[in-house]
Amino acid sequence: MRFDLRSCDSAYEFVLNVMDMSSDEYVTELLINSRNDFEIFWKRNIEQIKNVDFSDLQIMAFHVVGTLDECKEIRKNGLMNLQEVLKRDTVLSRMLNKCGIVFDIENRILNCNGKCYNIDYDRYHNKHFFNEIDKRLDSIAHRVYYDFCVNGFLLNDNISNYGTNIHERPEFLMTLIELSDEVRKLDEYWRKHSRSYIVNFYVTLDQISRFNFDLDEWRDPPYDGWDGLDDDMKIKKWTLFHAMDRANDDLDMQFLYVKDDVVIPPNQIESITEM
Repeated sequence: MRFDLRSCDSAYEFVLNVMDMSSDEYVTELLINSRNDFEIFWKRNIEQIKNVDFSDLQIMAFHVVGTLDECKEIRKNGLMNLQEVLKRDTVLSRMLNKCGIVFDIENRILNCNGKCYNIDYDRYHNKHFFNEIDKRLDSIAHRVYYDFCVNGFLLNDNISNYGTNIHERPEFLMTLIELSDEVRKLDEYWRKHSRSYIVNFYVTLDQISRFNFDLDEWRDPPYDGWDGLDDDMKIKKWTLFHAMDRANDDLDMQFLYVKDDVVIPPNQIESITEM
């Protein structure tokens, strides 16, 4: 079964599959029997929902890139987290090396034009800074050692709304741009010469961070009975609620966060299309 919020139609198909209903049956159950109230719908159909097997669930998402190699690395290696990209011989690591930027990921060291800087995240986290370089190093440490996972969009109908022009160049260059004029020039070069792609892929439940579902534990108002649900039912409630909203075109941009140590292999990439 596929959980796919990328379009209203694919979300609607997911809802019908979970509920084992025809379109007419679903509309009647939701609008008439449940008075268009999700919680009523959930309670009325709880036994059907309990019996749905999510063990093979595929969660569809997409990643947006501005690339200089027409996605050749992604096609070969899959979608790698930032640490892997910086450790390996990649287009980004090579271009940064030419700018005098070298990362020693294991030892948490950044070498910038011959100067070594400590980028241990714990060194900077929740600290007060007295100079600009520490502020910059804090941002770099946060990105490399805390926010380095593969992520993507479960849905986003307008990429420009994200606000950081991720379709033009690696977002990480924004974090590095104040380090040196060379990095600023690299950012400009990448924007000018890159081509933009959407990478469609899927993940399984064991590949994604629990954080995806924790985000909704503080909904206002909260889901009814959320704390009394086991993880399986929480996932079902979260996915069904979001799919029903998306099917009704009532859902905005949604993100996907993959576990830190997971690389999305090439066989889980379904298509790569130029924007």
